[in-house]
Amino acid sequence: MWGLPMFDLSDPAGVMSELQACRAAFPHHYVRLNAFDSRRGRETIVLSFLVQRPESEPGFRLERQQAPGRTVRYTTTAYALDRPSGERYA
Repeated sequence: MWGLPMFDLSDPAGVMSELQACRAAFPHHYVRLNAFDSRRGRETIVLSFLVQRPESEPGFRLERQQAPGRTVRYTTTAYALDRPSGERYA
């Protein structure tokens, strides 16, 4: 989490400046922006999206397994697990 919540903000320039500072501090990480609705009774996140991804994403492999009958199971495994522990995200 970067910075403090910005309640009652009327100018989007404040959000954009905080976003740019976060991206500059963490250039090789995921950055997600959350919009919070602070109205009484709601008080929840109403919008959330990624604004930055790292250049290199190891990704995931989808493995299909057939079980007895017509049962099919799917498992996701990170490609990073194919490498030793110290070299996974280098």
